Amino acid sequence: MKCPFCGTDNPAGEMFCGNCGGSLDPATAPPTVITGGGTATAVSGSSTTGSTTATSPTSGASSGTLTPNSRLQNGRYVVEKILGQGGMGAAVLAKDTRVSNKRVVIKELVSDNSDPTQRQEDVRNFVREVDTLANLDHPLIPTVTDSFQEGSHYFMVQEYAPGENLEAHMERLKQPMPEQEALSYVSQVLDILDYLSQQTPPIVHRDIKPANIIISSRDKRARLVDFGIARADVAKHAQRKQTSALGTPGYAPPEQYQGNADTRSDMYALAATLHHLLTNRDPRDYPPFSYPAVRTLNPKITPDTERVLKKALEINANNRYQTPAELKQEIDTILAQHFGTGPDTSTYMRGTSGPISSPGLPPTQIQRPVTPPPPVRQPVQAQRQQQTMQPPQVQFQPRQQARRPVNGFIILVVVAILIGAILVVPNLMKSNSQGSGNQGSNQGGLPTAVSTETVTPANTSNGIGVTTTSTNESIGISDGTFAFDTNRSDGSDKKDAADNLKSGNIGSAQSSLRSALVKETNDAEAAIYLENIRIGNRPHITIIIATMLTGSGDLVSVGRDNLQGAYVAQKEFNDKAGANGLQVKLLVANTGSSANYATAVAQQIVQAAKSDNTIVGVAGWPYSSRALNAIPVLTQAQIASVSSTASSDDLTGSSPYFFRVAPSDTTQAGAGAKYAQQKLLAKNVVVFEDTSDPYSRSLGEGFKKQFTGTILATVDYKVNDKQSVTTALQQAMSQNPKPDLFYFAGYPNDVSVILEDTASAKVPVLGGDALYNLGGYTKAATAGFSRLHFTEFAYPDEWNVLKLNAQKPPFYTDYGKAFDPNNKHANTYGYTRAAYNVTLSYDATLAMLSAANNVLSSNGGKLFTPADLQKALTNIKGAQAIQGASGQIAFDANGDPVDKAVVILSVGSGGFKMEDGLAAGKLVK
Repeated sequence: MKCPFCGTDNPAGEMFCGNCGGSLDPATAPPTVITGGGTATAVSGSSTTGSTTATSPTSGASSGTLTPNSRLQNGRYVVEKILGQGGMGAAVLAKDTRVSNKRVVIKELVSDNSDPTQRQEDVRNFVREVDTLANLDHPLIPTVTDSFQEGSHYFMVQEYAPGENLEAHMERLKQPMPEQEALSYVSQVLDILDYLSQQTPPIVHRDIKPANIIISSRDKRARLVDFGIARADVAKHAQRKQTSALGTPGYAPPEQYQGNADTRSDMYALAATLHHLLTNRDPRDYPPFSYPAVRTLNPKITPDTERVLKKALEINANNRYQTPAELKQEIDTILAQHFGTGPDTSTYMRGTSGPISSPGLPPTQIQRPVTPPPPVRQPVQAQRQQQTMQPPQVQFQPRQQARRPVNGFIILVVVAILIGAILVVPNLMKSNSQGSGNQGSNQGGLPTAVSTETVTPANTSNGIGVTTTSTNESIGISDGTFAFDTNRSDGSDKKDAADNLKSGNIGSAQSSLRSALVKETNDAEAAIYLENIRIGNRPHITIIIATMLTGSGDLVSVGRDNLQGAYVAQKEFNDKAGANGLQVKLLVANTGSSANYATAVAQQIVQAAKSDNTIVGVAGWPYSSRALNAIPVLTQAQIASVSSTASSDDLTGSSPYFFRVAPSDTTQAGAGAKYAQQKLLAKNVVVFEDTSDPYSRSLGEGFKKQFTGTILATVDYKVNDKQSVTTALQQAMSQNPKPDLFYFAGYPNDVSVILEDTASAKVPVLGGDALYNLGGYTKAATAGFSRLHFTEFAYPDEWNVLKLNAQKPPFYTDYGKAFDPNNKHANTYGYTRAAYNVTLSYDATLAMLSAANNVLSSNGGKLFTPADLQKALTNIKGAQAIQGASGQIAFDANGDPVDKAVVILSVGSGGFKMEDGLAAGKLVK
């Protein structure tokens, strides 16, 4: 069939022209328009005026310079037809002769301002729009491919989206569109609006209406076009163009006429468009802001759609849906419940939801392959650790597998069955499934491996939730419906957000989280939950960040650092994935003040992974004692974990499912022993060690084995027992000869006792990486900082010290952008300077995401399991090493990092200082 618009021959049965997208219905043949300069035909393409009738292609500022057969860029572009014209430019269909005559749309700016200043402003606006659109990467937004200037005219070249716009479609049909079809198109446009709202700054289209939504003749999907080539000089041109910043009457919301347009304004205009589609009532023909209940005009429409439209068309923007993701979820739910259709599952759609489906299986039948779990390797050190610790054996058999809604909006009834007995110390714990609330009271002290506490995992159907201890400490896993770290100025905002998320009020939750981040820009817990909401139902994987956010100040400080590093990795991954790629969500797992809580939380993780096929692994735990307790549980379920800083030698070879990006204690103790001999010139050393703590013991033993001087004594102390440290210090000072170095294998709150002591003030103190945690020192201990030295796995200035600035990873810049967006905390830890816990947590998360990418590349982007991720992690070695922020990341057969960097830090009047050179390993892979 010959196209009445462009004359192209199309196969029989086609509804739209494959060349220009015009309707092939003979009844819609274009009328002839008689003008002073010739004739032109109506087209169904994008128009800057909203009209489908083009005017004469004459020369002059008001009508532009583009006419059929005009040539631009030395003949590269040949104009075929005028698509539309307005007061400040034109849009034409052209052929790109350099690319096989591929059709493109060229938009022209012709400013008719006589004022040179205003004319220049028009140009700046046009250039700004080109820059904005050129940086957009969404498959349903036509791509900008070129821009150029010829004389005083400016041009932008875009991908051509052949098809019929919805205005022409409605004029052709002259009847309401079927509800399912209309909702599907709106869902796709909401995906675009969600993408635009996430740009920095957010992009507001300002003129959403049927004429600017084209349904592609190729894939029948909605494209959003015409982002407005003229947004300046609103007052002068508003009536003539009716498509400036004021929008189009009938579709634009009230606030847009006051110059206050935001994403909610675009959502209002889209809702007005949907109302038009469902009723065939053109709002431009009626008083503005007036939309009768949709079912009074079309009784076939479902009550749910009427309810959604009523809220979306509220006069007050605060009463509408607050985000495109929130409205899209409502639309997709209606499609699922009333029409039995899921979201668009094309691989490039950002709006697809839920876990990645396995090809050939309906969502509720996704099954992971079942293979026997591997045995947990037990090295000699681990066997000794078990004999010393005797960790509680909580017998937990997970319930039968329950499944979360695979697409995020299909409502399923999830049944949880908990089988078997759980051993609980009477009256120790009380179980509650929590949605939000205060974090538990900060209990003093660091974890100890000899505690006999046992805890019941949270009684939740999908593993998400918290358990409250008898001392009111909340442990468990949160997806944002619970806020752990609330003892800070934004705590009430995070609790409000949690309450709103639990009740399904996503827009209010987002608002509360944004308020939290205004008060505490470096609160990564709030940032993670906000990023998860942004992702919504898009295809994603999920990683659980296992750390500590309640307990002593030392623990909470580490937990906050862990979340910061994980968030930067999450944001970098998601931003790089773009509109088409897989996203990553993070869940936060808190094990609080006791190492033994890690067992119960690990059991929750297993339960959550059975319910949610997107969960692929764990980034954590940062402390060795917690990692040792969690590993057997995770290994049994074939769930891999990558620890940031757990360095105990007991972890070496403990499980094929355990990896770490920090070197072992033997490695860092060796670097410390070398530094003690060569730099501190130590000859007689006393080692402080807690043999019941896996970190302290392996660090102390590693130092003693590798120090070639004299070990005068090993004095025992107990973690979190200051009196025991005082006693050990007295024993150390009684040695003869007197020690010239203390090697302290432990944590800041305990070494503070030594730094406060004046009798030993002349003896330097050397320790391991845990001593970098600033949150653990007492105020009085700072007086003794000048004698403190320790080995460390990362330092924010190490790349500069080693003169490797040019190779410094982007993490160091991204960190400041994430947590100091207003540049108010220059060179400050926690905002622009990343402590080692932050950097190593970033690297642990990065390792998991790199492995996930490798799996997706090898299996064509299909669903994969935690066991698949484990295999990919084992392949990060040799040439496959990753460049981390703390140095190269590569794993040996035991899951330990290969040739990982170790530095030495000292403390002076100006703060921490890195000794020149690396103590061990290398930074660049």
